[in-house]
Amino acid sequence: MTDRGKVMGAGARAINRIGRGVLLGALLPVVLLAVASCAETPKQSMPCPSVKAVPDAAYLTRFAGESEDLTDTAFEAKLVDVSPKCIYSEDTDTKKTKIVSDLLVKLTASRGPKLTGDQVTFNYVIALTGQGGRKITRQQFDVTIPLTADKPTATIVDNPTVTIPLQKGENGDYYQIYVFLEVTEKELAYNRRNPQQ
Repeated sequence: MTDRGKVMGAGARAINRIGRGVLLGALLPVVLLAVASCAETPKQSMPCPSVKAVPDAAYLTRFAGESEDLTDTAFEAKLVDVSPKCIYSEDTDTKKTKIVSDLLVKLTASRGPKLTGDQVTFNYVIALTGQGGRKITRQQFDVTIPLTADKPTATIVDNPTVTIPLQKGENGDYYQIYVFLEVTEKELAYNRRNPQQ
C-alpha cells in the first residue's frame, strides 16, 4: 500500500480500503481490550464486521539493546481499546453497497529507564480479512507519543476508517477487522513468555 497518512495529518486519507482521521491526544484509563461489536444506525438491521485484537500483539516492551532486563526498557506500549461503529451506504448511481466502519483506536505508552529523548514511535496495524480468513488488505500506521520526565505515560486516540465494498449477497458477517501492534519476532516471543491480562 502507498501514501501512508502522517500521524498528525489533518483529515482522513483514503488508503486502499483503509483511511485515517486526525490523531487526538487524550488521557484515558487503561481498560481491557475485548472483541467489539459495531453500533448500527437505527434503520439498519444488517450486521457489522467483527473487530478483534490479536492478544499476543496487543502490547509491546521495547528494550534499548539486546538485554531483556526490565532495567533496560526503553518504553512499553499497549493497544488499550478499539471502539467500532459502522453504517451501510448505497451508491445512488451504481446501486452498489459498501460498509463504512469508523474505529477509535486507543493506545498508551510509558517511558522506561533507558529511553532517550522525549517521545516514542511505534506502529499499529489494521488488517481486513474475508471468508475463511482470506487476506484482503493490511495497513500499518505510525504512532508518535510524547513522553517526558514530567509526563512519563500518555494515551492517544486514532480514528481510522475501513471501507468494504460488498459483493451481491454479502454483509458484514463475511468480513473481520483485526487491530494489533506491529512487533518483531523477538518482541512477540517476549510477549508469549510474559502474557498480560
